[in-house]
Amino acid sequence: MKKELVIYGIVLVVLALVLHPDLLTSPIERFSELPHAGAYGIGALHPLVFALVGYLGLWIFRGVWKGFSKIFSKKEV
Repeated sequence: MKKELVIYGIVLVVLALVLHPDLLTSPIERFSELPHAGAYGIGALHPLVFALVGYLGLWIFRGVWKGFSKIFSKKEV
């Protein structure tokens, strides 16, 4: 569980920095505007929702990767 929370946090930070590069130069302004954000009607929770969508996409990719690695790593006897 702790590992997954760390992965979610990393996804949140990476998506925030990719979509809002001004967070590095003026983070106070960006965070002060957050309560008035109107991304798809989600409002101030939009970073958490978008990070959850990104995390779920990554989770699905990891599951598919794990499945393929199990299939191709089987040793024939």
